[in-house]
Amino acid sequence: MLGYCWLCDQSLRVGETTGLCRICFTDLPRLPPSCLRWRCVRPDLAKGRYWFAGFAWQPDIQHLIHRFKFQRCPELASLLAPLLAAQVQQCYQFHQVDWPDLIVAMPMTYQRWCKRGYSQAGLLTQQVASVLQRPVAQGLLRRIRDEEGAQHHADAGQRWQNMKRSIHCTRSVKGLTVAVVDDVLTTGASISAAADALLRRGAKAVDAWTFAYVEPHQPQGET
Repeated sequence: MLGYCWLCDQSLRVGETTGLCRICFTDLPRLPPSCLRWRCVRPDLAKGRYWFAGFAWQPDIQHLIHRFKFQRCPELASLLAPLLAAQVQQCYQFHQVDWPDLIVAMPMTYQRWCKRGYSQAGLLTQQVASVLQRPVAQGLLRRIRDEEGAQHHADAGQRWQNMKRSIHCTRSVKGLTVAVVDDVLTTGASISAAADALLRRGAKAVDAWTFAYVEPHQPQGET
């Protein structure tokens, strides 16, 4: 049994092993291997070295992420991770920079974890790390407080204020380069908060790897 395409629900054919049919796979809105740090809504506050994302926030990607996060489909990590890993490989080759020493998931609060039942960033991180054969730093980042209101309902300014000093790095990462993995890059507030926490504990550099990227002022929906 080959199953069905996650996007069009058509039966998969022999050779279609990614969870997507050939047409849907080909039509994914892939991004070039560029750094997105200076394209966020507050580049003056952005922290980190390189921000890489795999896909533009278009309907097919929105559908996959929505199912992954809000419709209890953790198994989608096995589809998203190889796609993100392929993009990350292309980005590091294009920019000719060394790979990070460690990979860490964007943290979520315990309350959020209990409500959702899993950490989508954690699942994505584990599988990306497996594909790329890179070490994962378990428990390195912790969300020390929940933001006032859900981030996906906040505007850009509220997200930056909500995330200020909301993430704690639990141990020294002196001299290390760390990559933070998340599902969606929207305003950059969460990534910058994580990068700030890592840099305060001695990180040499912090990169961001996200599956999707929302252009500034683009309607976000539920992210």
